[in-house]
Amino acid sequence: MGPSAPPCDPGRKTGWPASGIPASRAGRPRAQGPQRPRARERIAAERAAQKRAEARRRLLLPVGAVTAVLAIVVALVTVKLTSTPARLVASESIAPATVARQVTGVPATVLTQMSPGQVITPLQKVRGAGAPLTAGGKPAIVFVSEESCPFCAAERWAVTVALSHFGTWSQLGVTRSAATDIYPDTATLSFRTARYRSADLTLLTTELTDSAGHPLQAQTPLEASLISSFDVPPYVNSADQSGAVPFLDIGNQYILAGAQYDPQVLAGLSATQIASQLGNSSSPVARAIDGSAQVIIAAINQVLHHPATSG
Repeated sequence: MGPSAPPCDPGRKTGWPASGIPASRAGRPRAQGPQRPRARERIAAERAAQKRAEARRRLLLPVGAVTAVLAIVVALVTVKLTSTPARLVASESIAPATVARQVTGVPATVLTQMSPGQVITPLQKVRGAGAPLTAGGKPAIVFVSEESCPFCAAERWAVTVALSHFGTWSQLGVTRSAATDIYPDTATLSFRTARYRSADLTLLTTELTDSAGHPLQAQTPLEASLISSFDVPPYVNSADQSGAVPFLDIGNQYILAGAQYDPQVLAGLSATQIASQLGNSSSPVARAIDGSAQVIIAAINQVLHHPATSG
């Protein structure tokens, strides 16, 4: 009997190396048992840290948004408190000597050439008027306006020119209507500190607000009575226009509630530029202002010289 075959090598027979490690895994270290729990703990810790970071991020997002909103609000409030919105500060000063001289010295020859062709609001004759309203023993002219009102701004020029032919002005002011109203920043005169002397007339004026719309001078009981009687239909177009300014009462014989001409003609002009055109009969400014003044002059002459028939 021949020699016995050598014992079978199981590793070779099955394709495994003698070491017992599969050839397909040769060269890769096998994970040791004690290392597996540590890896799981590390992964769990990393995930927990990520969750905490995510939670913090979610918490900080709304906090950051609120902080940003608060910062914007604080900035806006600061700007609001430290800045001055357009025309919220009143502006009024004594009229330059040149302006005062030109507006009170329009020649009669220029006025007589004018006609009320541009008039948008005519004077209204008082119905059933009695004796003229007087103050200080003379026929009274009552003018109620607001420095902030653009229609008052326009009419104040005409009233000043007209009354210059019956008396003397002093301490006339200059200002502008409110920037936030229609026809913004219309240059005009102011009667708040003005003085008027006349042998024939008594002038009573009130500026209810300054150029920024703040209350300025209180309405007198006489003015309140006249406005409630004559600043209503039929002297204004409708009831919702009652109490309108400017309001002009010429001796309770003639009433004006509104401006005689469109303030647009004065747009973009300074008081100096307006006054400089009043003596030029071909100027649109002169035609509007002087033409309106001529209407007022005619009404005053009627009250002064024909009192029996003025009503």
